[in-house]
Amino acid sequence: MVKNDYEKKTAKQMLSLVEQYIKSSDKKPLAEKLNKIADDVYYKRKDSVSQRMIDVALALHSFTKAALSGGRFQDLEEFVPDLKEIIGD
Repeated sequence: MVKNDYEKKTAKQMLSLVEQYIKSSDKKPLAEKLNKIADDVYYKRKDSVSQRMIDVALALHSFTKAALSGGRFQDLEEFVPDLKEIIGD
C-alpha cells in the first residue's frame, strides 16, 4: 500500500513525541499523547495505513498503555528507525 499523507503526518507526530519522550524526565504526558495517536491508528485507521505502521502503532499503544496502567515507562528508542523509515518511504 502506498503511504498516504495521513500516515506520513502521523508518523512524524509519533517520531517527535518519541524523541521528546526519550529525553524527558516526565514521560507520562508524552505517553498519553502517544497512546492516543497509536490507538487511533490501530483501532480506527488501520485499513488506510501500511502493515509496518500498524505494527509500530500496536507496539507503541501496548507499551504506553502498560506504563499508564502502572507499569514502567519503557525506552521507546527502538521505534525511531521504523518511524523514520515510514516517513522516508
